[in-house]
Amino acid sequence: MLDTVKDWLEDLAIVANENKKQAKVNGNKYIWYSSQKNKDIKRKFSQEGERLASAGRRIAARSSGDSSGGEWLYDLTLREFDQNNRFLGVPLVVEIELSDPKPRGLIYDFNKLLQSDSDNKVFIFQQKDAFEFENMVKYFDISFSAYNHKLKSKFLVACWLTSKYEFTYKFYPEATECS
Repeated sequence: MLDTVKDWLEDLAIVANENKKQAKVNGNKYIWYSSQKNKDIKRKFSQEGERLASAGRRIAARSSGDSSGGEWLYDLTLREFDQNNRFLGVPLVVEIELSDPKPRGLIYDFNKLLQSDSDNKVFIFQQKDAFEFENMVKYFDISFSAYNHKLKSKFLVACWLTSKYEFTYKFYPEATECS
């Protein structure tokens, strides 16, 4: 699933870069502001996530951008239900922190994801360049290694590099259960 999530982010990056090129052609400047980026990510993940439903199972997205329900523990949660509307689990949780590039707030949101029992966890943030991304990854590596994982899960960290107008990624190996 995380490869699919990465594809969703790459789709968004393509649109952002097309918007930037078109603005330049028109003599304007385009900035993919954090607030819009946050909305775009939530919209894309909600729409695409709900398409992952399979026979007899429904996927429902819940995000802090959803006016009908609001945030459900995380910035975006994909919940799975059976044909009788019984809650089966959470195939994906996402934390998005685009407004605060400082380590303290980023680590706080990253750590929130560690406690989730979701099979797939995604943390999205932004930094100016790859050097700043790598510095943050050092903090995340320490947290990921220190955490006493109760369930197997997969983890993707995605960072929007504002200087390059692209995402960069780190996949964490599948966390294994600890006793």
